[in-house]
Amino acid sequence: MLILGNIKVKINGADAVLQEGLNLDDLVKIRALKGFFAIEKNLKIINKEDYTATFIEDGDEIEIVGFAGGG
Repeated sequence: MLILGNIKVKINGADAVLQEGLNLDDLVKIRALKGFFAIEKNLKIINKEDYTATFIEDGDEIEIVGFAGGG
């Protein structure tokens, strides 16, 4: 039986504790992100098609940036 622990990360500059083994797609679901947004992991923008394969690791710094339309 595999027991997963918790990891400490920063999300938009704030300390956060997440379950080990989550990927960026999981984070999108947990945060209920909708609309236009981008996710940066450790200063690298991650393509949406890579969210499932990009796992969040202890010490990662995640930035979530939303885009708003206007004129």
